[in-house]
Amino acid sequence: MSTPTVTDSCSSRSLGYDPTAMSGSLSLARAANERPTLRAQLEPYTHYDVDLNDFAVHVLGIDENDVASILELELSLDEEALGEYNDALQDGPESLMAMHFCEMVSKLLVDVAQKAPHLQGPFPSRPLEIWQNEGIYWPSATGLPRLRPDVVFFIGPPSARGPTWSLLTCAAEFKRHDVACSDASNKTELERVRHLPDSDSFPLDRSSDSGASSDVSAGATRKRKRNLVDSEELDDDSRIDVKRQRRTQALWQMDLRVSSYVQECFASTSRYYVVSLVIINDRVTVLYVDRMLCLQTTVFSFQSTNGIKQLALIVYGISVFNRRRAGFDPHLHTWPPRFTLFPRVERPVETLVGSYFEFKPQTVKEVGSVVVRCEPEGKDWFRYEAMVPWRFRISSVIRTSKELIGRATVVYDVQEVIGGSTSEEHYALKMSWPPTTTRGDEIQTIKHLHSAIPELADHLPALHFSKSFTAKDLNLPWTKMSLSFTAENHQERVLRVLVETLYTKLWKAGSVEAFKQAWLDCVECHFQAWEEGNVLHRDLSENNLMLFVDKHGQVKGVLNDWDMASFRDPLGKINRTVDARHRTGTPRFMAIDLLWGTPNSHLYRHELESVFYILLWGALHYDLEAGVRLPTVELVAKWVDDPENIANAKSRFFYDSKHAVQVLNAIRPEFQDLRKDWIEPLYRLFRGARRSVPDALDGPDPDYDYDTYGGRLSFWTFMEAIKQTPRWAKKQEAK
Repeated sequence: MSTPTVTDSCSSRSLGYDPTAMSGSLSLARAANERPTLRAQLEPYTHYDVDLNDFAVHVLGIDENDVASILELELSLDEEALGEYNDALQDGPESLMAMHFCEMVSKLLVDVAQKAPHLQGPFPSRPLEIWQNEGIYWPSATGLPRLRPDVVFFIGPPSARGPTWSLLTCAAEFKRHDVACSDASNKTELERVRHLPDSDSFPLDRSSDSGASSDVSAGATRKRKRNLVDSEELDDDSRIDVKRQRRTQALWQMDLRVSSYVQECFASTSRYYVVSLVIINDRVTVLYVDRMLCLQTTVFSFQSTNGIKQLALIVYGISVFNRRRAGFDPHLHTWPPRFTLFPRVERPVETLVGSYFEFKPQTVKEVGSVVVRCEPEGKDWFRYEAMVPWRFRISSVIRTSKELIGRATVVYDVQEVIGGSTSEEHYALKMSWPPTTTRGDEIQTIKHLHSAIPELADHLPALHFSKSFTAKDLNLPWTKMSLSFTAENHQERVLRVLVETLYTKLWKAGSVEAFKQAWLDCVECHFQAWEEGNVLHRDLSENNLMLFVDKHGQVKGVLNDWDMASFRDPLGKINRTVDARHRTGTPRFMAIDLLWGTPNSHLYRHELESVFYILLWGALHYDLEAGVRLPTVELVAKWVDDPENIANAKSRFFYDSKHAVQVLNAIRPEFQDLRKDWIEPLYRLFRGARRSVPDALDGPDPDYDYDTYGGRLSFWTFMEAIKQTPRWAKKQEAK
């Protein structure tokens, strides 16, 4: 077994980042705004008290026999390092705790290697590097740069820049939990700091402390305070509530710093999951986060006899991580491709740009005299079988994601690798984690629309490659564990990969006429998808209305990103269960009705409202000549707030005429004709339609069609307002 190396902290210059570049108040404010979002993502999908041995086998990849062997070893912590750690608990900074923890762990692994030389692990790796931070802020991929993990583990040797988020295999965060003791005469100051209370104030659940023992390596006698809430005085339901309150603190009491590290790891590379450690005083829990759930192991004290063995088990598992076992995407590789008959043992990819994705196996079929790659179908393709992987090299990162659990969509500008060279044509490679139960398959939706409205093929995404992977396909660790799943704590997702033509954003249209043409194409394509394809997009935004210039020099709009789309039922409605749990769309461009309270079911008129907002937003913010989006105009600043504030701001726009005039007067000079011909007529259309709704005090009007504002708002009235004749839709055939 390889032994660990402790690496001194790097300077900020070696990391290529100036920690003074952003003011502390600004970055801390941004971090504070992120934390409620992270908690909302993680808390419903967190599974607590996961068995540590089960975690070691399935997440860390340790053979069951090796787990048993490690837990049978006679192990102890280095007394000098442990003493220094306990001194740091009394009056030292948390960074000092981290430093002495690294010393203990390094020597503990050496002890394991000497006493169990047969341990090689299922995935032998290069020597483990342990890097202890000393106040250095790491560069960020999510815009929150004031982050500095206390300790990180990575597969060595380190790069010249030092460890980065993209190479990190595991992070450890330390916190001292100061405990006020009412009986000061019976405890020393060190004991008051070290010993943990059995109360809700302590962030880790002690009820399942698998390492609890009176036999402590430092020789201290443990004394437990009585819980502030006496569990014997509670009924069963109340006891469960108290236990649940304790359990939910492990992530949240650490100010979600660990979750922020996981967020950075996901954003800096392509990765399926991240493992991290939380150490509070001498209590340890191990966390696992992927795009579907979070696992938190039982808590143990590394100063107990059993706890030392459990610590050895965890750090041993981390020490034998390879990049696949650490959660890195095995499809991502460092350039150039290496042709070998043997499996490659690789370090994680340090930099996304220049690396490449490889998807295999694929097959080659002869179609006449042409050889093409395709997915296996039928039986006769075996005659022409050849293993030819799809490879796509990353030219730039178009979009990254701050999400932990969720779709977490990322988009890359890629070129296809054919042989040893790259294609001249650029593509967009999109990776996302959509739910399997609440929406249709984006791949199948796009194929369906190409079949249903073939005359609009130029205005739909042109797929070049697509593939989906289930959790079992990806061999995610929890698929082999005995977890209790319910509709409340789990939502199955798939990894979906699409490669399509790389299109241009609306603000890069180059002229108002090109912008208008692209927008109008998307409006008409959207209606035909609904009318003929029975599909509602449900996520219209400035990022999904795109364009390209064909070989004849003609601008064509493309309605992109169908991963939130839904099919309508035979009654012409979107199934309400599709929207039951989540508000769907980009709030800035969402209809007012969808922003209030519990999400409403999407209607076609909601989509018309969205394309109007996109038109207005572009006229306010796009410098088409420069091809850039300008900062948000102050008059519509609340349109990028929380959903309720956005709804209030948009309502004011329609009901406060003076405010509406102020907003319209802020439209850029080059869009003034568009304002007169399209924006103002549509504004009047929407204002009149909204004002036609019967007074709620009178109750629902059975003769009023709420879906179309009494027939006032439809595709046809929309097109009439801007004096455009539909090119594909036939009014007499409207359903």
